[in-house]
Order: sequence, then structure tokens, then C-alpha cells
Amino acid sequence: MGDSSAQYIHLPAFAVSLSSPHTTEANVKDSASDEENEKALESFLLSNPNDVDALRNLMEIQIKNRKLVDAISTIDKLIELEPNETEWPLLKSHLYVYNGELELAKIGFSEILKKDPFRVEAYHGLVMVASQEDSVEELKEIKKKVEEGIKMCDKESKKGEMRDFMLLLAQIWVIESKYEDALKVYQELVKEEPKDFRPYLCQGIIHTLLRKKDEAEKSFEEYRRLVPQGHPYARYFDDNLIATKLFSQKVES
Repeated sequence: MGDSSAQYIHLPAFAVSLSSPHTTEANVKDSASDEENEKALESFLLSNPNDVDALRNLMEIQIKNRKLVDAISTIDKLIELEPNETEWPLLKSHLYVYNGELELAKIGFSEILKKDPFRVEAYHGLVMVASQEDSVEELKEIKKKVEEGIKMCDKESKKGEMRDFMLLLAQIWVIESKYEDALKVYQELVKEEPKDFRPYLCQGIIHTLLRKKDEAEKSFEEYRRLVPQGHPYARYFDDNLIATKLFSQKVES
């Protein structure tokens, strides 16, 4: 996966587009522009059905406008054209989650893991599904597999993947309300790689849930200092949707 600090396994990049937008004049103009671009791309694809770039652009617009069924159909075409591209099945499964088609999502993530047992994003997808279904047993099974993944990564010295698995394990503990256990993991990850912004963000959220305002602000301050400008995490944070989307749970007030 490369540099772990550059990854964001918890958040599919398209998820920002699925957050509730603020209604502004700019949003209305963007929407009108998107509609025009979508029609232009569809027209172009009639005579150029195998143009990957055009299909990719169309998919992004469809996701932004929450036309998830259409986006899934476009991804199917991309899978036909690029059968070895691993991102398309993952994105398709995540869209199934957002569209409420949880069984299809589960099948998709499981197929991905058969081919690549180190694909942490697919495990995260299964966690999202189990959380939405309120399935305690499924979550326990996924947790076992995540713990096995951590052992595999440790054995094979896959440090980047191991950090991602650790982050996911901590996320599961948050869903289970085991906040102190999760905090210990995040603190350990900070010590190992202080420039990775993700553990600071997660710590800040937990401190917020525990109503520890000062500790939360310190963690968020470090996060803001480290997160790359324009990164999807930064936009997600600004939309105040991290607690619900990042951890895939409903937090009681």
C-alpha cells in the first residue's frame, strides 16, 4: 500500500460526495454543470463506449449526484474493460453499502478478500455492513479475521498493512464501545509513526464521545496540522460527519 500515512482505509474517497451538501448558490450551479457534463459524456460514450476516462468521469458525476444505480452500471462497464483493476470491485461494493444493498456488498467484499487477504479496505466494508445490520456475531467473526491479518502482516513484515489492520481493529472496538482499548491502539500507532494523521483524528473523535473536550481539541489540532491540504479526510471533517461515517455507527447524545 505504500506510505501508510497517505492511505485512508476508513473512508472511500467517493464518500465525501455522498455527504449531505449545504444548499448554496454554488451548489446549484455545480449541479447544473454536472447535469450538462453528464449528458455530454453520455453522448460521447454512444460513439466511444470503451473510453475509460470518459466512463470514469461519468461515474464520478453519478456518484456526486447520488445516482448510485447508474454509477454501479458504469463501474460494471469499467470492470469489463479493466478486469485487472482492483479498485473497481471495491468501489462497487462500497456503493452497494451506501445504496442499502448489504447482501450484494457482503458478497463483493468477500470475493475481493478471496483474491487478496491483505485488502484492508474490503474488511472495512464488511465492518460497515455488520454495523448497519447490527450483527454482533458477524462483527466478532470479522474481528477474528482482522486479528489474523495483523498476525500475518507481523509475520511477513508488512508494516503499512499492519497499521491499517490495527486502525480497523480499533474502529471495531469503538463500535463495541470499548473506547479505552481503542485509545491504547491509537496511542501506540502515534508512537510508531507520529506523522500519520489518522490516529490523531480517531483519538479526537473518541475524546469527543467521552466528552473530554480539551483532549479532543489537542488531538484534532495535531490532525489538522498533519492532514494534507485537500485530502478527503479534511473535507469530511469539515462536514462534521466523521463520527457517523468513519465509525459507521450511531452515537447517542
